[in-house]
Amino acid sequence: MEKLVRQIIDKISSFRRPKNWVLKLISLFFALFLWYFVVGEDKVDMNVTLPVEIVNLPRDLVISNQFRKQIEVTVSGQRSLIRGMTEQHISRSIDLSKAVPGTIVIHNDPDSISLPRGLNILRVQPPTLTLRLDRLIHKNLPIKPILVGKIHSDYRLDTVKVEPPTLEISGPQSILDQEEDLSTSPVDINRLNRSEVKQVPLALKPEISDLIGEPVIAVRLNVTELRKKVELADIPIGFEHDTGKQGEVIYRLRPPTVSITAEIPQGMSLQPNNLKNILQASIKPETLQPGSSNHKVILNGPPQMKILGIKPETVVLEITETKKLKIKP
Repeated sequence: MEKLVRQIIDKISSFRRPKNWVLKLISLFFALFLWYFVVGEDKVDMNVTLPVEIVNLPRDLVISNQFRKQIEVTVSGQRSLIRGMTEQHISRSIDLSKAVPGTIVIHNDPDSISLPRGLNILRVQPPTLTLRLDRLIHKNLPIKPILVGKIHSDYRLDTVKVEPPTLEISGPQSILDQEEDLSTSPVDINRLNRSEVKQVPLALKPEISDLIGEPVIAVRLNVTELRKKVELADIPIGFEHDTGKQGEVIYRLRPPTVSITAEIPQGMSLQPNNLKNILQASIKPETLQPGSSNHKVILNGPPQMKILGIKPETVVLEITETKKLKIKP
């Protein structure tokens, strides 16, 4: 027995080891480890979400309904392979190159999704997708401003302009055929007393909002103050002259007062007693020699008052005497 064991040991000792046997032994262990990690890994069932990708949609068609942009897939396989799906950008691709207007039902069969080798699809939710295809049209719709409230009583709303006045929309024919115009959200003009530009959104139906988003429109409100025609009588005429050199002037005006017709802001007409006080009528003679002369009446008033007429437009100045001032030595 001992002799047999010795012979075996001698035979093993005499066995010729290959070159770089240590490196090859390490490689063998590493290969066994990888084999166990890949092949020996437990299989699991996991739910993953895949995006739905529409490809080759004809240019004259559009999908007019809302559909699910993602599907849920139950995948069976090794955990590491399932997790690696996210890096491969796998999707549910739907080819619509041969589509025509109408409603089509897409079946989400397991064969419709390509997965890496070693993975199997157990279930797809939802099992079908419904797509409603319609003709793609372009339509130019006018924008209508919606005003609420009442402008200030002393003002008038002259014009309302919308910028832009129209909006071009591209979308399904079945939706756009029902629209004749677009409306703004309510624009408050209550007690408005000046011209303004207001930025307001459009009041859109959900299906139109899905096409164009939420644009903001400029509404330009042009406001004018209301004016009123008034007549004022017995406005005294002032006599402007330099008494420093000429001395005292004895004169008479015929007539001594004038009447005017004016256009004033409506708010000023609420104070008729103060209107005469803010007007000044006068004449400016070039000389102060005794005698009679005609002079044009000059009116000075606030800038918001527009003079329409003066009666009379000229008056007669009669100077009877000009007394010289006595200068004391």
